[in-house]
Amino acid sequence: MEFVLLWVLSGNILDSGLRYEDAGSCYADAQNSGIELREIGLTPPKFTCVAVAKGKDLKLVVPATPRSSFPFN
Repeated sequence: MEFVLLWVLSGNILDSGLRYEDAGSCYADAQNSGIELREIGLTPPKFTCVAVAKGKDLKLVVPATPRSSFPFN
């Protein structure tokens, strides 16, 4: 099992591409990134760490919404 760091930006979910051996490492890295962004005056995005079977791809299935900022859902 590995953990994937997902960023949540304006209601859209983005795969960071970062993979971790455990949930603690995933969470700590996301927290540290948030601290670094705050230090330069940016608001960090929300995040979540999701468990994925090792070697498997993560497929995000997010329903289209009328307010989506992406023209293709």
